[in-house]
Amino acid sequence: MSALKVLIVDDSPHMQAILKRVLTDMNIRDLITAKDNESGLALLRKIHPDFAFVDWTVKPEGGSHFVRAVRTLEDAELARTPLIMMAAQANVMRVKDARDAGINAFLAKPASVQAIMSRVLWVLSDARPFIESERYVGPDRRMRAQEHEGDERRQAPLVPPPAKARATRYATR
Repeated sequence: MSALKVLIVDDSPHMQAILKRVLTDMNIRDLITAKDNESGLALLRKIHPDFAFVDWTVKPEGGSHFVRAVRTLEDAELARTPLIMMAAQANVMRVKDARDAGINAFLAKPASVQAIMSRVLWVLSDARPFIESERYVGPDRRMRAQEHEGDERRQAPLVPPPAKARATRYATR
């Protein structure tokens, strides 16, 4: 875990400190913070993090705008960066909007140490395929594997999941 790079996009110094403490306790040392969408995107391009935390209310446009901006980057590896959305109000509509923007995981605030660690481990092991379509870019939103019943099932070439792309990147270092 010590080789991981993490970007935290949150305008709250308090939340940044909490995340830094938990991630440091997980032996993740390379932690970079941004206070707004613009600096977050600039840092994402510069440091190529292994995953990022994004606050729902980050200025000026909000976290879902940041997520959509990341998912539509021309650099395919950066566009697939695992993203954990954080929000103080975790109602169903907000979670669905974040999911539809292309997040990998959602974290309700205030978050326990266990919840933060759980989301980190989830995004590092997430093997869902990455979907690129006209209306959605992000990890497959289906969380359960279900067998298809019927005659026809659409087939599309799948993009390798982010976990495999990261493993390949570290193997070549």
